[in-house]
Amino acid sequence: MHPQEQSKVQIIEQLNQTAWGMRVSDSTQSFELSSRALALSNEISYLKGQGEALRTLGFCHIRLAKFQEALPLLDQAFLLFQQVNDLKGQSDVYEYTGIIKRSLGDYAASLDYLFKGSELRQQIGYEDGLSLSFYHIGITYKYLGYLEQALEYLLKSLELGRKLKYWVSISYSLNNIGVIYADMGDNQNALKYYEQSLGLRRESGDKWGEAGCLDNIGLIHYKLGDNTKAEDFCLKSLAITESSGDKKGQGNSLYHLSLIYTQSEESKKAFNYAQQSLKIRTKIGDKKGQAEVLLFLSGLYPLIDEVNHEKIEALLKKALKIGKDLKAKDLLSHIHFQYYKFYKNSTKNSDALEHLEIHNTLEKELFNQTFNQKLVNLQITHQVEKSRKEAEIYQLKNIELVQLNEEIQKQRDVLDAQRKNLEETLDNLKKTQTQLIQKEKMASLGELTAGIAHEIQNPLNFVNNFSELSVDLANELKEEMGKVEISEKDKEYIEEILTDLTQNQDKINHHGKRASSIVKGMLEHSRASTGVKELTDIN
Repeated sequence: MHPQEQSKVQIIEQLNQTAWGMRVSDSTQSFELSSRALALSNEISYLKGQGEALRTLGFCHIRLAKFQEALPLLDQAFLLFQQVNDLKGQSDVYEYTGIIKRSLGDYAASLDYLFKGSELRQQIGYEDGLSLSFYHIGITYKYLGYLEQALEYLLKSLELGRKLKYWVSISYSLNNIGVIYADMGDNQNALKYYEQSLGLRRESGDKWGEAGCLDNIGLIHYKLGDNTKAEDFCLKSLAITESSGDKKGQGNSLYHLSLIYTQSEESKKAFNYAQQSLKIRTKIGDKKGQAEVLLFLSGLYPLIDEVNHEKIEALLKKALKIGKDLKAKDLLSHIHFQYYKFYKNSTKNSDALEHLEIHNTLEKELFNQTFNQKLVNLQITHQVEKSRKEAEIYQLKNIELVQLNEEIQKQRDVLDAQRKNLEETLDNLKKTQTQLIQKEKMASLGELTAGIAHEIQNPLNFVNNFSELSVDLANELKEEMGKVEISEKDKEYIEEILTDLTQNQDKINHHGKRASSIVKGMLEHSRASTGVKELTDIN
């Protein structure tokens, strides 16, 4: 090699090494250094330098959520690593490709690439890389909804990271163990892990990671109802994202602050922060994030002094257009439900009903898709895990996902049948639920009726008993009158009154007994008996 080329190789090696070392703590600087390394490597056709620079650039693009730009860079890097027989570099590309596949929702491919990378790293003794493989396998399991397996791999990553004193895998694992606890509603444990991760990221100078941890901690305090602490942490996160140029993190922090201010009844402040978040998310092309803020703003307008129905409708129209462009059924379902509430409050009942029907239809489709996806994911996970174990035993390499896709294709008819059965089952369950609710209402009414009837019975007994006693007293008074000297006129007058009094008491007694018989019937009806005739010992 020419001395001048040798000198360039040394510069390239230094640039790539520095860029790789700071890829997490300072992705912007890492991007610039690896770009310079790639340009120099291209000048002298230095394959190893090209591969390492492309690998780091791929990572930096992933950091910015530019997955389609990252994939071709990683593909080129993999081919170069194969040419120079760099197994370590190949394992890195497997990992990053697995991250991209996960981000795009292809969890089967994600696990496949990640397990390939972990096997390669075990083979060559690349332990710090292996700790990251465990971490990303755990994250993909989390996306699949298998929290037990996710925790298992995250804890393996944490254990190996601590053994190696490798802060990246330690802090990553701690943070996402916290996320899992937060998803399960265990806010205290989530907070504990977030705080541990935050300490490590501060020590290591990982500003992006620090901002993410602060934002997560702020959300936990928001969920716990402590708006003062929530605001403090999210504002700190916002300050870091602004200084580090992390636009996505900045948009998230602003949106979370708007949620906090809404909860603390500072509607105008919440509105301003949401507007800022919308502006940033629009600029960076975060479509789903835009729709999220638009929906939030449409619900926030009624809390502001001057409600502008035209503005609310305009926000909903924008959100609906984004939802249709993305073809995201979950997002569209939320948008149509927000439309329903808007038109209902505007007394446009026909429009409200139309959007409610669309919302219900989408929710039903989402239920079916979610269940089918769980079935498919279960099959996928089973196959990938099986492939991994076979690879450990027989050292099988490069298992084609095509076989898995063919197997899923064969199961499609079975899954369709299961889906139809599930739809029928769901309809039956809904009908049964309605019937149960009605029966529960009737049972509650029966219990209430029994209680009321029991309470009425006692005063009715008093009414009946004392009406009978009053009749007897009136009769006794008539008898006693015969023993006393009274004028004929007074006697007739008193007897007339006593006769009326006796008749009144008879009527009270008659109707009291009628009421008593009704109450007894109610009590008999409310008793938990079968109503079947049974033999009884009269004695």
